[in-house]
This record gives sequence, C-alpha cells and structure tokens, in this order.
Amino acid sequence: MEIKNYPRGYSAGPDGIYYHGEHFSNALIEITDYYEVKFLTSGVTSDTYVEVKFIVEEKNYFATIPYYDLKNAMRFIPRNDVKFVKSESVCNRFLSETIKGAILNKEPRIRYSLDQGYNRFPAEKDSDAHYVFLLGNCIIGDTERIGVDIAPQNEALAKFKRPLSTQNAEFMPWVSDFLDSDNIPGVLLMAALTPFIMPLIDESQRSRFEFNTYVYGDSGSGKSAITKLLVDYFEGSPNIINLHSNKSEIDKIFEYKHCCVAIDDLCGTDSNRERENNEQKLSENLKRVQTPGQIVRDGKKIKNESMLFVTGEYLLKSSSTLNRCLVVNLKDPIPPKEINKLCRNKDQYLEMVRCFIEWVCKNYDRLSKNLNSRLSDVKNHKSKAARYSGFNRNYAIKSLLFCTCDIFCEFIRSVSNDDMTMITRRRSIENSIEAQIDDTLRHLENRSSEYASSRNIVEEVAAAILNSKNVYDDIKVFRNAICFDEGPRYYDDQLEGSFIISGEELKKIFSSRLSAKSIGEALADENMLILSKDGSRTYPIRKQGKSKDKWTKKFYHINADALKEYAPCSDETEDKKPKKPKKREPGMFPLPKQYGVWNKRKKQ
Repeated sequence: MEIKNYPRGYSAGPDGIYYHGEHFSNALIEITDYYEVKFLTSGVTSDTYVEVKFIVEEKNYFATIPYYDLKNAMRFIPRNDVKFVKSESVCNRFLSETIKGAILNKEPRIRYSLDQGYNRFPAEKDSDAHYVFLLGNCIIGDTERIGVDIAPQNEALAKFKRPLSTQNAEFMPWVSDFLDSDNIPGVLLMAALTPFIMPLIDESQRSRFEFNTYVYGDSGSGKSAITKLLVDYFEGSPNIINLHSNKSEIDKIFEYKHCCVAIDDLCGTDSNRERENNEQKLSENLKRVQTPGQIVRDGKKIKNESMLFVTGEYLLKSSSTLNRCLVVNLKDPIPPKEINKLCRNKDQYLEMVRCFIEWVCKNYDRLSKNLNSRLSDVKNHKSKAARYSGFNRNYAIKSLLFCTCDIFCEFIRSVSNDDMTMITRRRSIENSIEAQIDDTLRHLENRSSEYASSRNIVEEVAAAILNSKNVYDDIKVFRNAICFDEGPRYYDDQLEGSFIISGEELKKIFSSRLSAKSIGEALADENMLILSKDGSRTYPIRKQGKSKDKWTKKFYHINADALKEYAPCSDETEDKKPKKPKKREPGMFPLPKQYGVWNKRKKQ
C-alpha cells in the first residue's frame, strides 16, 4: 500500500522524506499489511496491527506497530537503519498521521491467533462448529470453509515438514511396510497417533488415560531411529532432545502440545551414581503426566501436554514411573533395511499424519462422543494390589490404545478399499498392544514386594510430613539459617514445591525402625528426592554459629509436589476418603527451624 498523501508539509524524495524541502528521513514508507488478530478464547479482546516497510536505498526494513500504540510508533522501528532528524515527538506524530491516513476507510483483514492442537470455531448450531489443528506453524483442516489465516506469532513456531498433498491414499505403502514388519511393534504407531486423540477425551476423565511411551532395547536395536521417525515433524527437530542436555533445554520440548516429543537416550553405565542421576532426571520428565498439581519453573507451567517418547537401554528402577508409561521392549533388533526404507519414505508418514488429523477435525464431535462413551466404562479396581501393581493405569492405557486403533482403522477404511488386509493388520496391532501391556504388568509383578515396601515407606513419610504442624514457610529465617552449595531455587520469595529435612528427623518418623539410608533409598526409588549436582541423594549444608565453616551431607531435598501424590486420599481410584489419621504428638516429629522448611499452603 503505497503512501500517496503525506501530512501537510511532508513529501517523498529520491532518498527519503522531506519536510518543506529539508531532509527529514532516509527512508520511504509503504504499508504492507493491515490486520486484526482475533482470539477464539472468550473474553480476550482482539488487537489491530499495521505492518510498515521502510525503504532505505535498496534495502527494506519492516516494523509491526499496534494500532492502539501508533502515537509511540518510534518504539517499533529499526532505529539503527531508519534515521529521522527531528525530535521523537515530531517523528511519532508524523508516523501516526501518515499511517492513519493510509488506512483510512479500509477494513483490516482477519488473522486468528490459534493454540497448538485443536481449535474450535463456533457456529450458531453446535453441530456446525468447525475444527482446525495447529501443528507448529501448519494449520490442518478445512481452512477454506472459514478462511482461516493465522497470526504472525503462530507463523513463528516450528516449521512443519509438510509434503505436497497426495491423492488416493498414497501413504498406504508406508503404513503397510510399518504394520507388516515382524520386528516393529505396531503399538508404536498407535502411541504416536494417541496425542491427536487425547484432546477428544473430556477433561474430567482425561488424566486417567494420560501416559508416555518408554522404548527400550540393546544398543543398536533401532529404538532411537524408529522413535525419531515417528516424532520428527518439524524442520530442525526442535521437539527431540538428548537426555544429557540441561533442564532448561529439555523444558523447551514441552512447549509443544498435542503432538509427540522425545528424549533420547538412557545409556548403560558402570557408575551407580551416574545411572541413578540419569534415571532421576528421566523420571522427573516422565512424571509430568498424571501429576496431582501443576509443575512450575521460573513462572512457567511445564506439565507435559504431549506424548513423550523416551528411549533407553534398560528398564527404569522406579515402578511408579513405569506405571505412567506404555513400556515397549524391542527384544529383537529392527533390521537396518526396514528402518532405511521407512525413513526414505518419511514424507508418506507425515502426509498420513496430516490426513489423519484432517479427518479427525471433520468428525471431531462424533468421535469425541463415541470415545468418551467407551472410556467412561473403564472402571478402576479398588484393591490395593491392583493399584500398586500398576494394573489400573496399564488397563487404562490399554483401553485408550484399543480406541485409537479403532479410530485409525476407520480412518484407513475411509481412504482405502482394502478392508480384508486392514482386518488382519488390526488384529496384529491389538496383539501388539496386549503383548506390551502384559510384559509391563509381568515386570511390575516381579518387583511387587520391593515396590510395595518402598511405597509403604514413602506413604508413611508423606503422611507424617504433610500432617505435621512443625514445618513452616518463613523463607527469610530459612535463608539466614542454611546456605546451599547446590539446592533449591527461590522465586519471588517462595521456595517452590520442595523442602529440606535431615536424616535424623526422618528416622524419628519410624522410631528408629529404619535407618536414614534405607528411607533415603525408598525416597529415591519413588523419585521423591531432588538429587544434588553430583548425583548424590543428600545435600551439603553449611552449619551455623562456631561451626559455620563446616559442612554436612545429612540432609535430603524432597520434592513436595511429588510427595503429595503419596499422601492419604490422593489416589484417584478411591471413591471415598479414609478416616483422617490421628494427629501426631508434637514430640514425635520436631522439625528444627534451621533444618526444615516447606512452602505449605496458607489457610484461607
């Protein structure tokens, strides 16, 4: 949109803008876009923006200026390249009048700010509502029906490796190669499609069915290659990261919602400390589903809302972590020839994913209704054995995977006429689901006595600590009392979700029945401990007073958010709350101010 009428006194010249014959700016101005950003979330007001191009000699510079802030337009321009010779107030007035004059009597085009995952465009009739899916920067769905154009903030997200559209189900050869393999469990494909089905489940019951996928096998078994194949949607693979990256980098993959992300690779090691540290780090990320509350770091919510694929060379020690996973054992290595063929035709897989999501968008309400009806019939077993053995969670995972299989088979029938072949493949997928769930339950059963013992210890610790009145949240006193070498971090004067307790205090809970080391091992097995930088279970604390320069390592840093799950009444399988335990006598669990702190919720 070329500027034809500048404010009075201003004119365009060969090398910029002039004011009454004097050089005013080195840039000529054009309006390249004028749009309104609308939000689908109710109560969020829309914003209007003007995109301005500044032409300096043969180079172009761009600025996006909010319409409501045109009076301060100079804030948004690239000042190092676009020069003005007058005061800022004069320049602001010039830009504001110029832009307003150029867009006068013109309607802004509509651009939508969408959330990752499914977005619902309402209609007068609920049955006419329209759905689209945002995967990275790619809108999937019948966008022509409503003319969806995404906002710039959506375009800045990861770029989807979207191939050219295919016709007549040209992705079927890839599906056949994957499902007909004797070495690749078909359940992996269902797990990779489950995040596109999960949002269809009512939020009231969704947490019961959330899970991650843990793929393990020997080195060279093909676990990393097959996982990357299923997860790698985006250019540059920003949703795939190595386990040995730092926490802040790992946290970034959880910004992707309703798709697959991956952490690779839990390798074998001869060092028990390194192995324990790696498992703790991995378990912390795997437990981001089915958590009793939000996980917040640096003010950001980092709960996993995607399907996390994790690869390792061995099973994790923590049974409570594995209970949240579909555990897939690659007993036999996948032949490189099969992997190479699937990777060579990866565009077919990506096109299958795109077509599958588009088909779900068109049938969203019907699929959601049927899915919730089926899942509402999945009952939890209330016996302690069923809960602690992992049966309930694995049964829920199995039920959802069967539903995903049904939806996938219906999708394939809609694009292919080969029903008989798909019936055979469906049986193969169901057998794969059964086999992996049975293997997981068998593995957990073998650990049942060890797991129950460890869990019972943690439950007793949780009951004692969470019912104690001796913990307190005076952060300033705590800071002055104890100095950390490496420990909890403070945000806005709050110690987020963790506390310190000495081994001596832990022993008092059990009246010396167990050693502090045994209790610490149980807490570590259930991933309750936040390990120190070197992987140790205990933290170095500087003593106060005359011994202030001495250090001791007899303090445990406990994850309070995770511990709450083990407290009475926290299990979602209980319909009725048990009777409240008797209050502990004050002397049974004293917590000296210089040793213990927990950021307990204040009573309203």
